[in-house]
Amino acid sequence: MVKVAGVESFQWNPRRKRLPYLRPRHNNFGDLLGPVVVREMITRLGRLDSAANPARSPGHKLMTVGSVMHFAQDGDTVWGTGVNGKVRPDEHLFGRLDVRAVRGPRTRAWLENALGIDVPAVYGDPALLLPRLIPSLGEAGVQKRRSLSVIPNMNEASKYKSHPDFVSPRRSVREVVSAIASSDRVVGSSLHAIVLAEAMGVPCALVRSSVESPFKYADYFEGTGRFDAETFDSFDSALAHVEKVDVDSYAPLQAWDAQPLMAAFPADLWTKQAGGESDAR
Repeated sequence: MVKVAGVESFQWNPRRKRLPYLRPRHNNFGDLLGPVVVREMITRLGRLDSAANPARSPGHKLMTVGSVMHFAQDGDTVWGTGVNGKVRPDEHLFGRLDVRAVRGPRTRAWLENALGIDVPAVYGDPALLLPRLIPSLGEAGVQKRRSLSVIPNMNEASKYKSHPDFVSPRRSVREVVSAIASSDRVVGSSLHAIVLAEAMGVPCALVRSSVESPFKYADYFEGTGRFDAETFDSFDSALAHVEKVDVDSYAPLQAWDAQPLMAAFPADLWTKQAGGESDAR
């Protein structure tokens, strides 16, 4: 958990189990993006120094980037979070959420059908907003320094680490985002490598993961208006595809409008009125 101007913003970053003495954290860049986006959003809204609403119950948090819905608890606020297809329904220990947006229609249907939770039809991974919130990312992409970045899901890193264009998903957020922005092309099984590449207009191709459920990938693509998104069985087929993409006409997000997701941002969590009452939405 990371506090952003007084509000708990969830991020998944447990300690790794294989090194019982050192126990470093996973530091998977995609799982660390949530608080980054939240901080940029409240800075944009001029509320970085605002006090969090003292009337909110202790323990309530803001869920954003990631397939981490199963970490939510009753009363938490959800903005762009997705369900993880590998997690059983009985591992979701909540029955009441304040949902403003979800990653895609599959998450919405799952919450409504499995748990009876009302979910608005507002879709999008909040990481898609980073180039809008941090204009310097676009400027970094003007100077291309890499012809290719290969960024796998963290659980498949060992399969790709010998590739000369490998970028570890456990490098810092700044390093991975910079690598994506400055690349001509991106290939890999990391969902957020694809999310950020598409957001920055970098041609990319998703290699279907051998260890992850396809749910989260389909949820993301459908949440951005694509029900027939092309994905690939192998690295070679993905690379062959992306090498043929016309950069000048590349527009993967043309069917998605960012404004509903931005408008759904729960800015009221940082609003305080006299008497401790929060602003009405």
